[in-house]
Amino acid sequence: MKVVNMKLNKYFVCLTLALTSNVVLADEVIEPIMVTIPAGSFDMGTEDRKSTQPVHRVTLKEFSMGKYEVTVNEFRRFVEATNYPVPTECRHELDDWFRMWTKGNWETNRLNTSEYQPVVCINWKAADAYVKWLAEETGKPYRLPSEAEWEYAARAGTKTKYFFGDDDERTQVCKYANTADLYGENILQRNANTSYINWDNGLENCVDYSGVASIVGMYLPNQFGLYDVISNVQEMLADCFVYGYEGAPTDGSAWLDGECKRRSVRGSSWHWNNFPLAVRSSIREEFSGGVDGFRIAMDGPAPTQSNATKRFAKRLKRAQDNEQKRRELVPEIPAPIENLTLSQNKNVVTLKWQDDRKNQGVTFRVYRNKMKGKRFQMLATNLTNTRFIDANASPNEYEYTVVAVQDYM
Repeated sequence: MKVVNMKLNKYFVCLTLALTSNVVLADEVIEPIMVTIPAGSFDMGTEDRKSTQPVHRVTLKEFSMGKYEVTVNEFRRFVEATNYPVPTECRHELDDWFRMWTKGNWETNRLNTSEYQPVVCINWKAADAYVKWLAEETGKPYRLPSEAEWEYAARAGTKTKYFFGDDDERTQVCKYANTADLYGENILQRNANTSYINWDNGLENCVDYSGVASIVGMYLPNQFGLYDVISNVQEMLADCFVYGYEGAPTDGSAWLDGECKRRSVRGSSWHWNNFPLAVRSSIREEFSGGVDGFRIAMDGPAPTQSNATKRFAKRLKRAQDNEQKRRELVPEIPAPIENLTLSQNKNVVTLKWQDDRKNQGVTFRVYRNKMKGKRFQMLATNLTNTRFIDANASPNEYEYTVVAVQDYM
């Protein structure tokens, strides 16, 4: 009898393990930290772009939205529980320059530096599967936000381009968002031999202290208490993307008409310049990008935090505190050089500029494009003099730029 019982017990234990190997206990499901968004009305859209017209009145009931973008740490529970087939290639991984596709996924890609960055290198289908899994595991109606909910929550009762104002001089946004800025410019110059100057929308005239996607919650929130809505990663939404607002819902619900080949995306990313909150974009359901993430929503007020969520909040706070300490050690970005002049004698070009910083760890870099209007590439680095001679100029029309660089970069 003892032998039989031992065999039965062993068989029973093995069977139990096999049935539960991919189950995440209810107390271990991290429900994202939520913020209650009050009911109200707003004018959705802007006359500045055809895709955001006509401006129309939208009235929304109370709902709740993720305080932060969903992080790698949270998404990990979903993958471990479901073995979801996440994409294995990712668009826009930084590798000398932005290659079309490289190997990498939500967990292992070149831009991951922390579990508390927004999860990227997924696609819309994976984000949708995550919220459906979360809803099933918790019994709460978690879902992706609608485009109307996102704009209403991001604007937080304001009518300016951003919830903090218009920022026409592009000097204030770095307090509120991780965007294409002077710090990221230094990273690009150092690692990729190029510059944000090459992009159509340029860069902001401020410093956000992050060269890739930031740990969530490192910048100032909007009036509703939401973080990173202006820019960190783009956020995928529930709506099918329809160009223009003719016939759009006016109750805040997702627009699900049409073939739905593309889904709506809002906000901007660390790699792109930020856009006014009314600006729209879209993404293919299968597209897996290094700058595309999401946050979640739910009807009604924010739920009480679960034990797993409370533990996650403590871990996130430690990560945020450590990141803030690192940022406090970063010296200020050097001011631009002044009075750059160019002279030419046949194929020899001489650049001169003014800069009085001596022994402050500041050096200079010279960039030139192959021809006017093309991509800039670094021509010289670690210069300490305020003059540079380009003796290899051919009979083309070039453009030059000179930047000051702090040596810690």
